[in-house]
Amino acid sequence: RRVRALRIKVNGANLWARGGNMIPMEELEGRANVDAFKYLIQYAVEGNMNMLRIWGGGIFQYDVFYDTCDQLGILIYHDMMYAQGGHNPAATPTQDAELRHQVRRLSNHPSIIIWDGCNECGGQGIYSSFVVTTVREEDTSRIVWPSCPSAGWTTGVDMLWGLPDAQTPLVPKPNGSPFETHGPYQHGSGWPAVNGDSRLELFNPNNPPQLHIAPTGPALRGTFASEFGCVAMSSFESMSVTLPASDWSLHSKPMYQRNYPCDNIIEVYFGTQNLNEVGELPFKRQLYQCLIGQALEMKSDIENRRSYNSWGTVIWQINEIWPTGGWGSVEYGTPVPGQVIGGRWKPLHYLLKASAFSDVMSTCGTDARCYIKNDGIYAFSGTLNIDLIRFSTGTSVQVYNSQYNLPAGAGVSRDFCLENGANGVCTPWDTLLSKYQCSTTTCALRITASASGVAVSENTLILSPPKNLVLPEANVKFTIQENVKLAEITLTTDAVAAFVTLTTAANGRFSDNAFLLTPGSRTIQFYPSGNLDVRALTSTLRVEHAKMYL
Repeated sequence: RRVRALRIKVNGANLWARGGNMIPMEELEGRANVDAFKYLIQYAVEGNMNMLRIWGGGIFQYDVFYDTCDQLGILIYHDMMYAQGGHNPAATPTQDAELRHQVRRLSNHPSIIIWDGCNECGGQGIYSSFVVTTVREEDTSRIVWPSCPSAGWTTGVDMLWGLPDAQTPLVPKPNGSPFETHGPYQHGSGWPAVNGDSRLELFNPNNPPQLHIAPTGPALRGTFASEFGCVAMSSFESMSVTLPASDWSLHSKPMYQRNYPCDNIIEVYFGTQNLNEVGELPFKRQLYQCLIGQALEMKSDIENRRSYNSWGTVIWQINEIWPTGGWGSVEYGTPVPGQVIGGRWKPLHYLLKASAFSDVMSTCGTDARCYIKNDGIYAFSGTLNIDLIRFSTGTSVQVYNSQYNLPAGAGVSRDFCLENGANGVCTPWDTLLSKYQCSTTTCALRITASASGVAVSENTLILSPPKNLVLPEANVKFTIQENVKLAEITLTTDAVAAFVTLTTAANGRFSDNAFLLTPGSRTIQFYPSGNLDVRALTSTLRVEHAKMYL
């Protein structure tokens, strides 16, 4: 049987798997925290994730991880603990015993849907003949897979469902998968850190995203991205407590050991900056721009992946192992000074929640061709509305409004032009925007999908990187109102403020963040992790926006 895609079905429904790769939460295992695991998995759900992958370069996780995934409905794609770069198996009694012990220990968890042999090893040789064969001997109830990524099996499993066939040997297909991928990765560069290239390697900011719109659906060949990512640092609150004030800079000496640099990310989205500056304000600026850059790079990447027949979008990665640079959408989560239990959400995680990982979402590409997609398991009947927001005044004008009835997904999409031009080609951005006294640097799109009058996704789409946007000076203020279980934060501004980002030392997360704020007021919620610490919230809450640092 010819394989068309790595595609998951749950209870008969086609699933668009979206989520993150899970690395160990803690380098010092003695201070691993049960509640931190629970909150992190809750944050995955709240960020619209439905899958976590246990990376083969890490560890078999603690019981609380699997228990919480079972309880909250998170699916697990589970590597055995082997990876590229020397983490190779040997068919020894010790390794045989470990594999059997872990599979017996964990096979009762319904959240685990796939066992695979290793991370990025191809699944050939000993990985199939020893590792996955041993797993198959212990558990025939779920899918086995040669490697992550992989091209699948020649023999040894049911070719439709992936379940083990104990009567035939496991023989993987040759390395190189046309439908499961790792990468690309946007590495950091421009400074000689322990990782990355000291040469500054710039890239296309992809604002708006370059889409590859193509037919979608389960009958067509599809792709499953089980790793791709963009580097980023963490917030000032997370990182400053780990450094003396004399090292509050992305180019301070300790930062040589802090994963990849962020120089190219910052320059692509915010222009040339002095990253040698030291101090509280420069460090806050550097970290804010790095985090927003990661969010924008990943948002455009995901929007492109959803424009074609994608069945899996699992980012590298969800969490961080320490309070510094990495790839996560959530910061280091051990409750030590400066950290939020479970991890403070980075701007990327908020954008996943707002639109990028929503069941139903819409975006537009470089040629002003757009799509709306339903990757949920239920039909969507509602409205898609697209407004232009003028940065100079905050006023909006509607440029598109249409009713859509999309059958149950995943993989149901419709593409359209914001305005139809000649010969079936969409009217170009410059021509279209000029009709509304706009340009790619003076306006942004607000794309809202709604059902029964309730927004199911809201996508703020900038048409040029932040460094080019003509943003006004804005005076953003906030007030806090305590409620029983949460806090209401009302923000006011006298001018448009882009990528408004709130940060606090209090445990919890906001209902929205990294958003566009127009003149007037807007109220968002702060949801505490545990009891609301009003004192910590009021004494540490701060707000940033793009123009502050441009």
